[in-house]
Amino acid sequence: TIAESLDYDTYWKKKRGDKNLSGARTISKNERMRAEYVAEKIGKEEVSIGDIASGPGVIYSFLKTKLTLTEYIGYEYSDYALEVARSLGMLGIKFDINADRDLALIREMDYFLMLEILEHIPHSEKILAHTYEKARKGVFFSFPNSGNFLYRLRLLFGKMPAQWVSFPNEHLRFWTYADLVWWLNAQGYERYEIYGYRGIPFLEKVLPGLFAGSFVVYI
Repeated sequence: TIAESLDYDTYWKKKRGDKNLSGARTISKNERMRAEYVAEKIGKEEVSIGDIASGPGVIYSFLKTKLTLTEYIGYEYSDYALEVARSLGMLGIKFDINADRDLALIREMDYFLMLEILEHIPHSEKILAHTYEKARKGVFFSFPNSGNFLYRLRLLFGKMPAQWVSFPNEHLRFWTYADLVWWLNAQGYERYEIYGYRGIPFLEKVLPGLFAGSFVVYI
């Protein structure tokens, strides 16, 4: 029901399809675009990666074919998603992003990924700061662009941006391009790159705040 708390086993089954544990689900177009950006920025060096809220291992399966990985650890709360990811060969650790005690589970790595997770939690600044401290080389995170022209049209007609799959309480935080730049600067992050994707070709590069569907940030 609408009043239910978000259950991430249900979330992954509904969003990804309740597949068997063969890992047969292919990477989606949006997942591929952000994973390709990550692979491009990292390049050919040997690296270790920590993936916060790694889900059922689709990003891991893609990146292991593109990068030279010395270690890849997925931190995930859903038992269902962990079972699928482990069946693909990923090292998965049960992790509650909302529990301070679990932050100690995060080991120092070259890079951290937080793809489509910061908008789901109230304390995004805390987990970003923690992974940034643990990262030797950089952090990548992604989220939907709430300033996209389609969301602006919804507001024009009296509706808020709708960003949920299973339950309305999935997204707790919302950023536009301008909000993102202000938010990063306010926290003291100075060296970062913002990649707009999932929008209108060419226009998403010229006016990302209006025409990009989502952003990947590399700090």
